[in-house]
Amino acid sequence: MQNRALENTVYILAAGAFGVFLRWLQLQLAFDDNGLCGPSVFNVIVPLYLIVAAWLLRKRIHEMLRPLTLPKGYHEALENRGRLYLVLRWLAGAVMMLGGVLMIRGSEVERQVVLLRVLGVLAILSGICVPLYLGLANRELKPRAERLLRLPALAPILLFSVWLVYDYVANAINSVVWAYLIEVAAVSTLLLAYFRLAGFAYRQFDRKRTLFWMQFGVVMSLVVVADERSTGMQAVFLGAGMLLAIADFILLRKLREKTVQEKAEPEEKKKEQPADDGGLERL
Repeated sequence: MQNRALENTVYILAAGAFGVFLRWLQLQLAFDDNGLCGPSVFNVIVPLYLIVAAWLLRKRIHEMLRPLTLPKGYHEALENRGRLYLVLRWLAGAVMMLGGVLMIRGSEVERQVVLLRVLGVLAILSGICVPLYLGLANRELKPRAERLLRLPALAPILLFSVWLVYDYVANAINSVVWAYLIEVAAVSTLLLAYFRLAGFAYRQFDRKRTLFWMQFGVVMSLVVVADERSTGMQAVFLGAGMLLAIADFILLRKLREKTVQEKAEPEEKKKEQPADDGGLERL
């Protein structure tokens, strides 16, 4: 399964890299010297590419999981022993923490000083909590200690929830929708991706939706790097995408053949389970 996981990760990174290129072309060709967006074919190509990428990811995951399934337990699904995993997850976390520090230092020249400082603190917290959340999967925890996993799992969710508020406040009077649309889409996708990743700690797990939002979150975190913003924000997006890519690779390595009972269980019956009813659980 390691080769399959590596191949899938390369596809996702390539999709994100091509999205960066298209978004960069849009920024170069569709915007004038005053920062206004005029008519351009890239105003159609960019959203169309993201829709097609999401559709292809969803289709690929659906076909891949027909004969295969994922463990539902936190430890079984996210176990990632080894020094390489240790270095990679803390390196990605360090990128997020660095981004948070830069956001706090650069907030004095911005209008939304308070919101930027809150984002910086939450980015630093997320850079610590997400690698910790992945690392604790390698240890056997008592039931009470396992419940505490919900706290570090909430950090990136809070980060991107506040980020949506920041985007609304910062762009409330901005008439150039294309100036912030991709960022809002990326923040929303990352929010859903980390919401799904946190599902292991809450024992609410859907294999298809989890893989889809995590993989699409990696793509969007790369696409948004083409936008012009502070270095701190760029680092946070990059670190968040790296952590999702690592978590996705870990999950893909745990794919296994379905048992006879799992093959016989109809998909419609699984969708009727309480874990998938209502609210954000349908996303």
